[in-house]
Amino acid sequence: MQEYDKNTLKHLQEVQLMILKDFIDICEKHDLEYCAYGGTVIGAIRHEGFIPWDDDIDVLMLREDYEKFLKIMDEMQSEKYELLNIDKYEDYHYMFSKLSLKGTKFKNHWCLKKSFNVGINIDIFIFDYIASDNFMFKIFKKRVKILKKIGYILEIIQNDYYNSTYKKIIIYCIKFIFSLLNINNKTYKKFYKNLLSKLPNKSNSLVYDLAAISYDEPLSIDTIMPPKKAKFESIEINILNDYDTYLKINFGNYMEIPPKDKQINHSPLELDFGKY
Repeated sequence: MQEYDKNTLKHLQEVQLMILKDFIDICEKHDLEYCAYGGTVIGAIRHEGFIPWDDDIDVLMLREDYEKFLKIMDEMQSEKYELLNIDKYEDYHYMFSKLSLKGTKFKNHWCLKKSFNVGINIDIFIFDYIASDNFMFKIFKKRVKILKKIGYILEIIQNDYYNSTYKKIIIYCIKFIFSLLNINNKTYKKFYKNLLSKLPNKSNSLVYDLAAISYDEPLSIDTIMPPKKAKFESIEINILNDYDTYLKINFGNYMEIPPKDKQINHSPLELDFGKY
């Protein structure tokens, strides 16, 4: 586990909680549904707040509500937040978005040479309805995995993760192959949009997270909606309707505290709280 100073981690969690509150305010004002996701759900159930060593917040939205949220953020022209996503920046390669606090920094290797700044943020994952045909879904999932690998490689070759001569030679070769195949930020975005165009608006009540942070199988919409309320630090948040099923599938015995070496966070290379 990367170690934070205790006060720094507490400060970071407080700022992230502020971001979450503002996100919830927008959702409630505009009748948008959301749910806590990933480790944030475990935090709510097991700790009634942050997992003690955790340094991020994850939420999910269905595509329809997410698209509305995009328009609202555009219309707001917020001086406080920027929504980072593949629609806005060609060199953003994640299939989820980040609600980033302006005037702050939360930088790791992947974003050191980007055209945008990554501030302290919360992650917004998007769930899409999928086709009911199991065979077609398997083909679709393979395409998603290939696209994610392309995105990962683009991150590496554009941010020069590796310093050794051997790895630099490999990266040079990959760059050359990608140039021959015309694989770049623009084509990556085109592939992503093409994937989305293959999805139905609604299907047999199954939804899927293209970013697939852990378990990459579809979930029943009834597992997610309608959301339930749970305590999270000083506020109440939405959590998945059947959070127990979701957490057992993804995390096993989620009420058990993991050993110290499994208590992983995202400790950044550069952290700046700005005026916050």
